[in-house]
Amino acid sequence: MSELPDPHVPLSQTELPVPPEPFSLGACLREARLARGLSIEEVTLAIKFGARQIEAIERDDFGKLPGSTFVRGIVRSYAKLLQIDAEPLLAILGKHKPSIDDGVHAPEDTGAHLPLPGERRSVVPMLALLLALAAIAVAVATHFNWPGGSRGADEPKPAPAVVPAPLARPAVPVAPQPAPAVPGVAAAPAPDSRQLIFVFKDKSWVEVKDATQKTIFSQNNLAGTRQVVSGTPPFDLVIGNASAVQLQYGDQTIDLRPYTKVEVARLTLK
Repeated sequence: MSELPDPHVPLSQTELPVPPEPFSLGACLREARLARGLSIEEVTLAIKFGARQIEAIERDDFGKLPGSTFVRGIVRSYAKLLQIDAEPLLAILGKHKPSIDDGVHAPEDTGAHLPLPGERRSVVPMLALLLALAAIAVAVATHFNWPGGSRGADEPKPAPAVVPAPLARPAVPVAPQPAPAVPGVAAAPAPDSRQLIFVFKDKSWVEVKDATQKTIFSQNNLAGTRQVVSGTPPFDLVIGNASAVQLQYGDQTIDLRPYTKVEVARLTLK
């Protein structure tokens, strides 16, 4: 028969029973993160949760997090990032339910007071504040005669505004303007003017200068159109896409090929 220890003699440290160390969800996540060489900042950027929330998870400090649904979401996202199975971690999380509060928490260090479950918030201070604000609004509206405010009995009404009649302006003679030119229709030619007739088989840009080196015609022209240009020769012409343009000068058809280089014809007609 073994001898019982004397209850008055304390046991040494080595003789005390050592309970098995519980498995830590946060330690598991932290070790997996360190094994992958990730920092807290890199984790927050990857799974879009705050650094304080990640640190609370790794410390198993679930009481500082909003609720069990939120915590489970972090654990799933964190485990997926670290490529480890989330189910064993969620099973461990179920053992921490008493420390996870699904209630509403005030932000840290705000000093806000939230009602306890079953506690009713008094509405008297709120009603008093609303009545005070309404009284101030009525006083301001009355003072400044805003819509809804009363006007004093002896206050004169403003006289209607008198709008002066517009002053008559003296008539200014206007010089007659020449009629606008119509594309493709020649204006009345001057006694010494000549005509250039362009027929376009394809798009082409044409510029024409007269004897004074004034540009009398310059524009892009569409396929199937015709332009008649009148002026005083000699004419300086620049014709783009010249192979698609037919030019008639007076009674003569002008061959543009001798004047064309890289599809642009440059010539002078006297």
